[in-house]
Amino acid sequence: MTRGGVSWAAGAEVHSILAEEGALIAGTTLALDDEERHHLRVRRAAEGERVRALDGAGTIAEGVLVRVGGDFAIRIERAHVVPAPPRFALVVGAGDKERFGWLAEKSAELGVTELLPLKAERTRSVAAGIREGHVQALQRRALQAIKQSGAGWAPQVGAPVDVKFAASQGDPAYRWLADATGDPPPELPPDVPLVVVVGPEGGLIPAEREIFIAAGFRRVRLAPDLLRFETAALAAAAVVASQRPRRSRE
Repeated sequence: MTRGGVSWAAGAEVHSILAEEGALIAGTTLALDDEERHHLRVRRAAEGERVRALDGAGTIAEGVLVRVGGDFAIRIERAHVVPAPPRFALVVGAGDKERFGWLAEKSAELGVTELLPLKAERTRSVAAGIREGHVQALQRRALQAIKQSGAGWAPQVGAPVDVKFAASQGDPAYRWLADATGDPPPELPPDVPLVVVVGPEGGLIPAEREIFIAAGFRRVRLAPDLLRFETAALAAAAVVASQRPRRSRE
């Protein structure tokens, strides 16, 4: 099989690795960081095998594994940029960081473009909640998740934001607030930007909820029963993903 002039053997395994933004340039040989070299050793990769490289910022490259000074590198044969997807910001009550990390991975698989932890009254006393110092590790988890899906873009994980900032985000016509008393999610036009807010464990307090409603957020029910914060966020992401057109990798 041939893709863009590069020959790929049918059924051959293609390893996926991550690279720094701007590093994927056709005709160059790219050294890999320790984590990616370890990944290839664990996968028992060998020199000459095919590689797909992603930077999470739209560039997808294809090439072969080579050895440089005894370490793995990639000889990049082809690189292209896929269009950025429409904005889909998911703002989620900054609860337990392990569960939020799992959400960062799933958000990458479902096409979320921004994942923002929400600082709310009921997250202030959560000892394991998200802090600014956790953002880098969360971003790495989101990037790692695109290796399996092959997505050209990974979500940008932001620092925690407060309720007033979150309520100011997005187009007023396309703002959803996850709410068990709301209506089922409406149908979306294919490429509209969307902001979805999910409260923390225990929900938003009434004053916080009113801020979002006053800002024009549409109350959307995601399930028959109450959901944990990461489940509600995942349900919202799945609903939106099912309405987005299939993304090209070419």
